[in-house]
Amino acid sequence: MSKATKSSTPASLIRTVSESFIARNRPESQSTDWGQSLAMYGLLRGLSVDNNPKVRAYLRKWLAFHLAEQVHVNYFCGSWSFGLLYPDVIREFPEFQIQLRDTALRIYEFIEKKALRNGEGILLHNVDLPNIYIDTVYYSSVILSKIGTTLGLPWKDEAVKQIVLHLNRLQDGDKPFFIHCEENNGGKRSEGSWARGNGWVMMTLAEILPLLDKKSDRYKDLLAIYKRLSTALAELQTKSGLWRTIVDDRSAYEEVSASAMYAFAYARMSKVGEVENNTLKRAVKALTKSVDGDGRVIGVSDGTWPGTIEYYKSLATGEWWWGTGAFLLAMAEVAIAGRSWNE
Repeated sequence: MSKATKSSTPASLIRTVSESFIARNRPESQSTDWGQSLAMYGLLRGLSVDNNPKVRAYLRKWLAFHLAEQVHVNYFCGSWSFGLLYPDVIREFPEFQIQLRDTALRIYEFIEKKALRNGEGILLHNVDLPNIYIDTVYYSSVILSKIGTTLGLPWKDEAVKQIVLHLNRLQDGDKPFFIHCEENNGGKRSEGSWARGNGWVMMTLAEILPLLDKKSDRYKDLLAIYKRLSTALAELQTKSGLWRTIVDDRSAYEEVSASAMYAFAYARMSKVGEVENNTLKRAVKALTKSVDGDGRVIGVSDGTWPGTIEYYKSLATGEWWWGTGAFLLAMAEVAIAGRSWNE
């Protein structure tokens, strides 16, 4: 049963989900890997809507622990995900500004100078998985934009380049959607338009586009990709307001993390007038039902390897960091965009 009620607001849902999460997960138990960092990013953004002292204290403990240990940065793009917290983290926790600046610089320099690339310049996912993954778009381009903006370092050329190169390789045939992965050398490709993968693309474009010059060619090119993808996704929204884990397969189950990612993007892009309002409203109302009686965001597909369409459809669902993070980000963005909850 959902804990949300008809009177639930984005702020109240942020408080419910955030307090449930921090009560059940010690801050020291949460790493800086991609899923946990996305959850922390969601908690952090939630502070801009609901300045909850419990959440602030939790994030302070998490930051103190990992900054003291030094955030480990390596060839796995997920190890860069601490960069998602910028610039908000410095504004909210200025007492850590020196350590945060040093950490941001280490992540930025690793991506720019040491990260694994193929002959085309495409960032590869990891040393043991040196392939082209759709996730890498978010965990490279968005992080470069956040750290580059925070530290006043150049980021646009590399960030836009990675978006374009990845999307060119991972487009699902003639569809406006994208697949999960392609082998760098063998060329073997995963099957189907995986919803969460397209969520990474939607979030990437929604985070990057507002930072670009609207008169520039790079803005116009990325906006065209966003419009094509967001319009096609709106047409595939189910009656419930969610999206299926293979977006264009009616036999696939509805999945919460991807739906939250789309809601985040629609809400973020509403600021530049690129949103289908009804699609967003339906998605937000549907997402309220994904919060159970314990304040957990459920209906989130398990950690996912590239595979067949049937494999994606077979995955179990439950509560996962990336689902909680995406949900909190979506609710925060809806609130910040000034959307009416019950209209």
